[in-house]
Order: sequence, then C-alpha cells, then structure tokens
Amino acid sequence: QLPILMRYFVLKRILISLSILLLLAACGEEPTPTATPTETAVPTLTTPPEPTATATTAPTPTPLEPTLVVGEQSLGEDGRLLIDSVTVLEPAWVVIHAERNGQVGEVLGYTAVSAGTSADVAVTIDPLAATDELAAILHSDAGQEGEFEFPGVDEPLKNGTAVVSQSFAITRDLELPALTVADQEVAEDGLVRINSVTAPASGWVVIHADDEGTIGPILGFTFVEAGESADVVVHIPWRQGTPVLYAMLHEDNGRANRFDFPNDDLDLPLLVTGEPVVAEFQATYPPDVLVLDQPVVDGTITVERVISNGPGWLVVYQDNDGSPGLIIGSAPLEDGLNEQVTVEVREAGVTDQLFIFLHEDTEPGGGFNFPTADPQITYQGRLPNPFSFQTNPGNYLTTQDQALTVDGEETAVIVPLVVADTAVWVVVHTDNEGELGDIIGQTWVPAGINRHVTVTIDAEQATPTLYAVLHLDAGTLEEFEPDGADVPLQRNRAIIRSPFVISD
Repeated sequence: QLPILMRYFVLKRILISLSILLLLAACGEEPTPTATPTETAVPTLTTPPEPTATATTAPTPTPLEPTLVVGEQSLGEDGRLLIDSVTVLEPAWVVIHAERNGQVGEVLGYTAVSAGTSADVAVTIDPLAATDELAAILHSDAGQEGEFEFPGVDEPLKNGTAVVSQSFAITRDLELPALTVADQEVAEDGLVRINSVTAPASGWVVIHADDEGTIGPILGFTFVEAGESADVVVHIPWRQGTPVLYAMLHEDNGRANRFDFPNDDLDLPLLVTGEPVVAEFQATYPPDVLVLDQPVVDGTITVERVISNGPGWLVVYQDNDGSPGLIIGSAPLEDGLNEQVTVEVREAGVTDQLFIFLHEDTEPGGGFNFPTADPQITYQGRLPNPFSFQTNPGNYLTTQDQALTVDGEETAVIVPLVVADTAVWVVVHTDNEGELGDIIGQTWVPAGINRHVTVTIDAEQATPTLYAVLHLDAGTLEEFEPDGADVPLQRNRAIIRSPFVISD
C-alpha cells in the first residue's frame, strides 16, 4: 500500500509542475506579427467639418387648420343637431345656416367652441325653420367674447380664401304643420270649411282674400288647439270674398285666444323653412252685385263689384212700378271677380230706380242674346231677387281717418269716394270747435263716381280733425271761387260734409 500512495503524490507533483510550466510559457509568448498596412490604407485624421444649420435644425411641425366635419342626420322636435368634430385655433362659433338651392341663408342656431378639437358639438335650432339642406359654418369670436355678433364682427372663418363650411342633409323626425282644404261653394252663411289642421301649438286658421295673385286682406279667422283638428269652420263676409282664397296658419303669441295680428308684430303667420303654411283653394258664391246709388253720366253707370261663376252678363232693367221692366243696357262679365264694370244704358229708358240681373253667357264670344239664349242665373233652384240702385241720389262723399300723405314738398289727404250729379270741388276745411274752419286745400272732380280723390293741403294749418266738404263749381269751370259762386252744397239744408281724424 505504501508504494501506491507514494506513486499518487509523485504523480500529483508532476501535474502541478506541468501546470506552472504551461502558465510561464503563455506569459512569455511573442505576439504574432501582422502585415504592415500600405500608406494609402491608413486613414488621414482631419478635423470634422462644422455641421450646417439645415443639417441640425429640427423639422417645423405643420400648424393646425380650422376644420369641421358633419354628416347627414335626423332632426327631431327638440331641434338638436350634432357636429362630428370641430378644430379651431382660438375660441369660435359653430353656426347653422339655412341653405336654399345651394345658397347660404339666415342663421338658425349657433354654439361656442374652445380652441382645439371638439367632438360631438351640439347646436339647437328651430326645427320648423330648418331647410332640407343646412350649412354648418365656423365663425370667429372677434367681438365681445361669448356674444355672437353676426351680422357684425363675427365673420365666417376662412382656410386660405375658402370659408370653413360643410353642407349636410336632414331628415325630419317630426310632424310638420299643415292645412288641407278643398274647393267649395260658400253659401249665404259665409262659412268656409277646412278639412284638417295640424298645428304644433295653439294658433289661428286665417282666411285671406286674393289680391291679383298674391295673398290679400284677412276675411276671417278661428282659433285651433295644438295637434290635429278636423272640419274647422271659419266665417267670412262672403260678399267680400274672391274666387281664390287662402287658408293660412298664424301663431298665437300675443294675448291668449285674441287675434292680435298685425298689431305689434303679434300672431304672425307660422313659418316652415321660412315660408307660411298656406293652402290655396277655389270658392264660388251666391250671385251678388255691389252697386252704388249714382247718377247716369254720359249714358253710363258703374258697378263696383261682381263675381261671376263662369262667363256671364250684367244686365240693367228699368223700373216698371217697382218691378224690373225693359232691358236698357248690358255688359259682359269674365269668370271670377269683376270690378268697376261700366255699363252703357239707353238714357231715354233711365228711371229713378234701376234693377240689375246676372245672366249666363251660353254662347261665349257672341253678343247678349236674351231671351233666345243667355238666361238669368238661378241659385239653389230659384231666381235671385234683382239688385237695385237709385239714379237720383244727389251728391255725397265718404272719408276715413288717415295719416297725411307726403310726396316731396306736397302734403295731401285722400277722400275715398265722391259721388256727384255735377262737377264739384272737394274742399278740406280745418276744425273750429266743431264747425268748419279755414280752407286749406281743394280738388276739382267731374260728375259721377270718383274714387280715391287726392286733395293737396297746407299741412302747417292742419288741425287734428279736418272736414271734407262738397262745393259747387258754379262760376268759371275748374276755377275755385269760394267767396263767389262756388258755395258749399247742401242736403236737407245742411252742408254736405264728412269729418276725419289725422293720425300719426
């Protein structure tokens, strides 16, 4: 065992010695020589060049531009619209405008936005004012902050030369105001029937006459509640009706249940997309004639107003002991409204009272062929009573309260009607404690019916109440001689005069 142990230690010492020798050999090893590089391969050390400004400057960020995005949407009774996104560089306004045929119209609503980007910006408008196409436009807030001043300093914003805007369509999720009315016969009770009414709030159904193709004077009105109403009845003075009538919705924003239009801009027509809610319809009436008592002048009379349901004839009959006698004149009538119809009559047949009948025109384009044709008009199966008037009414005039009419340096008043059997002067007098005062103007008129007589006056002498007086033209024709022959006309020993008040 001992030799084996000795051999172990001897081997261990040999291994240690070899390890030391290897370590010493590694420390003393010469480095492996490398190839010497050629001169051209050695880089030349030089001072790096100074960087240029363009190489070291950071890129400039693109500035924000004002934009808005809006899409088609539904509009309900609350009038709320949403703008998808808005970007502005400073406080501004999002404004909704009406748009018609591609043209931007009135402002319907607006809301303020802060600088930066905003999403789902709500703008509330009057849903009845909305047009089918709307325009969303960015406006500046250049005036008093938080106060929309347009028209004014808060002009539309521009991106370059273009206004920042976008058009968009709407669909309506609400019931619009509406009227339905059929053509109808208006009887002597004057009742006009409206089939149905849809009103967003309590208001008025108003019947207007026609004025040469446009909506004219009001004839009647009735109150309706909010919602739907059927068979609405409106009473009108049918003798003032026209062949075309208009039914229109008006608001009730004045005194409750009191029709205040047109005072103080109250109870105005209800507007949808800027237009009134109106229905046009045809109306027929009982046979009727408006004729004034008047003298026969130069073999003619004038009838103020006739409505003919189709072409017809206005026929004048003489008096035969209180009943219509012989026909002494006729004039054709057009279908519809006829005003100031002149009829030539046979003067030898004129009586103090004359009668008028309306006749059909069974052969349009020909002459009056009664009794072989062109019979008298019947109504509800009967012949209406004739219309009568006097040809010896004397002289009279009518007045109305009015404001002075100013035309350049001249001031005038209007006398609506003067009927005279001879040439007269229409003279305006001041008021002297209820009696006729000074003469401040006069106008000459011929015999017959004279309408809308204009009298130029001295405005500085005018009193709050004035009198229109008829003076005879008995001296030199058309030369006013108040201190001579042109004295005031009298009737039953009273001067023919009519007072009227001058309003502001």
